[in-house]
Amino acid sequence: MLLTKDHQYLLSILRETGDMRLDQVLPLMRLRDAQKRASQCEGILRHLRYCGELMPRGDGLICLPELREKPPDSEMLTALDILLALATGPPLQLTGHREPYKLAFLLEREGGRIDSFAVLPVEPGREQLVSILVAQQPEGATVLLPLATLEQHRLLQIRRRHYFVVRQDGRLRFFQGGDAGK
Repeated sequence: MLLTKDHQYLLSILRETGDMRLDQVLPLMRLRDAQKRASQCEGILRHLRYCGELMPRGDGLICLPELREKPPDSEMLTALDILLALATGPPLQLTGHREPYKLAFLLEREGGRIDSFAVLPVEPGREQLVSILVAQQPEGATVLLPLATLEQHRLLQIRRRHYFVVRQDGRLRFFQGGDAGK
């Protein structure tokens, strides 16, 4: 079956993330085309399901067919939420599971500046390990650290550009490293 650029775009993201919530589809498609409507996204999803390129998973999720037996990756879904919170256009590059990061992406900003981001979830009790992992990575990317609770930031020792990300009242909040206690 022939796939349009919209189909290919959505599949390219899904190949990196494995899973996606249905409520993430329209915002992702609007990064490419701000005029994209929900009905158009439904048609894209329907066509991809018909072609066998994606599977509904229940609980408002879709996944690649080869991942249907694997449980959804909640950290990856959060990383995709972080991308959506920061992006004003489609990511120039998107890479899932680039150790130690869950998701890495490049975004173009005003004036043609390109920013590099890397998402590294911090499980409670693993703060020291995450601090060591980040210290071993080359500089360049802004590290985004999703935390279970904001209090975890006190246990992290990061000496590079980073932000803590916490879900509060149903939305993501970003705290620049050093400002999290405020």
